[in-house]
Amino acid sequence: MKSTLINAARVLVRVQESRFKSDCLHSQRVAFYALLLARELGLDEKYQKRVYLAGLLHDIGKIGIPDFILFKRGKLTAEEWEEIKRHPVFSYEILSTIPGMKEISLMVLHHHERYDGTGYPVGLTAQDIPLGARILAVADSFDAMTTERIYRPFPLSREEALKEMHCCAGGQFDPLLVEVFSRLIGREETDLSLYEQEFTTNFYSKI
Repeated sequence: MKSTLINAARVLVRVQESRFKSDCLHSQRVAFYALLLARELGLDEKYQKRVYLAGLLHDIGKIGIPDFILFKRGKLTAEEWEEIKRHPVFSYEILSTIPGMKEISLMVLHHHERYDGTGYPVGLTAQDIPLGARILAVADSFDAMTTERIYRPFPLSREEALKEMHCCAGGQFDPLLVEVFSRLIGREETDLSLYEQEFTTNFYSKI
């Protein structure tokens, strides 16, 4: 079972690398932030590994989104945005077929749900959203805000991003996770690059 999971992870990460390099780097950072947050919450090591792998593969479903939408620099139309919103479902459909990835696939499916129930694809609220998905939502959004994106060439500083996340706590994000993540980032700021290098190299040994 573990061998199948690891081999599948290798293949899927290589698919991401061949399709969109920048998104692959984003996924590595999301996995790293999610792992640190899971550790800070005191979750058991097995769950930490699942969260880490979910972070690496949370956007694998984007391979099902047409390039002209995925890499569009201008504003998306309503129809194009609806197409983008399908990627968590595509990710789930890919991952849920792999032995050992059921829990991971559910984290990925729901990582765009919002704490107040206005997210997608289902509209789950609060504690009904899997914990791993709530962790990914924080990690994903923080990296998106602090790095250059097609739709926003000027990233926010860490302080600006954390301020924005606090404003969205209880709406988009689990308030407790925002609070814990803010303390974590503030405490580890000078050493983050060292941790990132450790956890994004040879990650298969951590699964």
